[in-house]
Amino acid sequence: MSRTSFKSRSNKRSKLQIFEDVLRVIAEGEYKPTRIMYRSNLSWSPLKKILENMINLGLVEEKIVKSHRYFFITSKGEEFLECIDKLKSVLVPGPFVRNVELDSLLFSSTRTIEDQRILSVNSLEAVKPKISVG
Repeated sequence: MSRTSFKSRSNKRSKLQIFEDVLRVIAEGEYKPTRIMYRSNLSWSPLKKILENMINLGLVEEKIVKSHRYFFITSKGEEFLECIDKLKSVLVPGPFVRNVELDSLLFSSTRTIEDQRILSVNSLEAVKPKISVG
């Protein structure tokens, strides 16, 4: 997943970030476990645990069709992602807020947050000329 991230001490994703990444991959239409694993940049063992937790929480449902496992996001899972997006938009308003990592927002300096706001505004300005009003 491509994300705009702030400089942080560690390149490791938090458990919340991994959880969000896996859920977004499923929401974007990847249903097969192997594809979910590759797109969320995880190995099989951690993904298996995360999927089990998501099923237990009602965020994802598993369906078995002809001995193949498929995972689908539930309405509760979609609501969870909307809550994360809303939280991010409160912290950094802008059109690219969905691509910002929540952990980076919460643990970064004010200067970095201001840099992100400027990046969002500048990115939008760069796209505006390409948008035609028809």
